[in-house]
Amino acid sequence: MGGKYLKIGVLAAVVVGMVSCNKMDNNNDEEKIKENETAIEKYVADSSISVTRDPQGFYYKITPNASGVKAAVGEEVTVKYDMYLLNGSRVWTSKKDTVTIAKFPALSGYMFVLPAMELTMNLMKTGEKATIFAPFYLGFGNYTSVLSGFPGSVSIPSYSPIRVEMELISKKTEVQQIDQFITTKKLTVTERTSDNLVIAKTFIVSAGDTLGRNKPVKVKYVGKLMDGTVFDEGKDILTFTTGSGNNTLITGFDRAIRKMKVNEKATIILPSATAYGKNGRANTAGSNFVIKPYQPITFEVEVQP
Repeated sequence: MGGKYLKIGVLAAVVVGMVSCNKMDNNNDEEKIKENETAIEKYVADSSISVTRDPQGFYYKITPNASGVKAAVGEEVTVKYDMYLLNGSRVWTSKKDTVTIAKFPALSGYMFVLPAMELTMNLMKTGEKATIFAPFYLGFGNYTSVLSGFPGSVSIPSYSPIRVEMELISKKTEVQQIDQFITTKKLTVTERTSDNLVIAKTFIVSAGDTLGRNKPVKVKYVGKLMDGTVFDEGKDILTFTTGSGNNTLITGFDRAIRKMKVNEKATIILPSATAYGKNGRANTAGSNFVIKPYQPITFEVEVQP
C-alpha cells in the first residue's frame, strides 16, 4: 500500500486524455490571440448566437435551469461534452465505448477538461447546458495536439480556437457517493464515524476486544474505487503496528483496522480526507490519476491471526 503522492506539476487531463499546456512564450502568440478573437466573433455573428465574453477571454452561452445547484470544490460532477473546431469537425467527446458521460472532481485545480470548460463550469448549475468558445490559450494551446481514442488519432492544429457543447448533468458530495455505494452493495454498516469513515463487517468475531493502538497486525486487503476498479491488492500480507504513525499507511485504513478484531472481515469506506485527499494518487509516470482528488475509496480487508 503506497503512501500519499505529491501534487502533480502538470495539468492531468484524465478524462480527455491530454495535457493542456498554454505557454505564452513567443511573439506569434499575441497575433494569434487576435486572430482567435476575430474567428470566434465571426462564427458567433454568422450563427446568430448571443454569447457573453468572460474577462479571461472565452465566450459562453448558458441555458439556465432555475432548480439547479452549483458544484462545490471536489464534488463529483457528471458531464456530457463534444468539442469541435470552428469548421465543424468534432475533435473530442465524453463518449467512450458505451459510456456517454464523464465524471471527475469539480474545480479541483487539476484540469480534467479544457481550462475554458472548467471556468465555465464554475458559472453553471446542474441541468444547465453551455456553448463555449475557447481561444487557444484556454484550449489545446499553441502547439499541435494529437489525441488518441476518438475514434482513432485526431490532430488539432496549433493555436486552434475550440467550440464546446457541454451539459452539467449532476453533482454528488462525498457523503452522497458513500451512501450510494452502501445502498448499491447492500452493506450492513457496523460503525460510521463523524467524518464518514465506514466499517461494514462481513465476518464478526464476538469474543475479545478490538485491536486498538500499538498492536502488531497482519492484514489481507484489496483496494477498490467506488466503481469496482481495483487500484491496490496486497500480493503479500500487510504487516504493521496500529496507531504507530506509519506514514506509508493511509490514515483511514489504520483507523479502521484498529476498530476490528483478529479474524474479522469487513468492507471499509474511506472519505478522501482520510485517504488521498485533495491531491489524489498519481500513476508512476505522474501523468494520470489512479485515484482522483477528493475521491472516496474502499477496501475489502481481513485481519489475519
